[in-house]
Amino acid sequence: MKLLEPICQKCIFDSLIPNITFDSEGICNYCRQVEDLSFLYGTGTEIGIRKFERILDKIKESKRKGKYNCVIGVSGGTDSSYLIMQAKKKWGLNPLAVHYDNTWNSAVATQNIAKVTKAFDVDLYTYVMNNKESDDIFRSFFLSGVPELDAATDIAFVQVLRSVAAKFGINYIIEGHSFVEEGVSPQGNNYFDGAYIKDVHEKFGTQSVKSYPNLTFIRFMRWLLTTRQVFVRPLWYLNYSKEKAREELQREAGWEYYGGHHLENRLTAFLHTVYNPQ
Repeated sequence: MKLLEPICQKCIFDSLIPNITFDSEGICNYCRQVEDLSFLYGTGTEIGIRKFERILDKIKESKRKGKYNCVIGVSGGTDSSYLIMQAKKKWGLNPLAVHYDNTWNSAVATQNIAKVTKAFDVDLYTYVMNNKESDDIFRSFFLSGVPELDAATDIAFVQVLRSVAAKFGINYIIEGHSFVEEGVSPQGNNYFDGAYIKDVHEKFGTQSVKSYPNLTFIRFMRWLLTTRQVFVRPLWYLNYSKEKAREELQREAGWEYYGGHHLENRLTAFLHTVYNPQ
């Protein structure tokens, strides 16, 4: 009879997860990491709110004469749409919405971006990848057999965010990640950088790619040494519920839900529902 692997008493991680440990209460180190982050940032408490309010003050003071004082990356998904709404409706910011289009957007996501930016009077900057080049990158990752099929999008989005922020002289880049809603990735999982993207495509791609905004090491060092860009994650400080966020977005902007986590993009939907599970 096969013995079952030990499993965390709080989440679904078991002993097969890389670098996992369990304490005397049967709680894994990844759950404890979330607890530590919650304590550090004061997530969902008055402490967290005060910390975030101090950040808001710095953002508002950073660009007194310019039109924008922050950049917010948008995908048409819940988190980024919620940040746009809160930035204009509650936080008193003047954001520039930035979207990286890998040409695999769902119709719902495209409509959501238009609805949210229009409803809250936010300007939108979109960088569109060449369709054939984008397909060739994704095809190369598919043929390589690596699990990070959509890694190229994550890397490119950061490069586009940094580039647009630099172009408009904006110091603050706001992200929609929530470790409370999404958890933390196991150590050793989903590591990728610009060199990784380039290497996979060189091995399995079939054409040259000129429109892909890769975040190379040289570019990364340039951003660190020549700009004062600061990434801010408001949802690390605040009490946040995706379900309530969706309800408010639907009520305020006519926003539509796309059916599941990261399913707003067709490539990412394929990754989460077919490629990795099967």
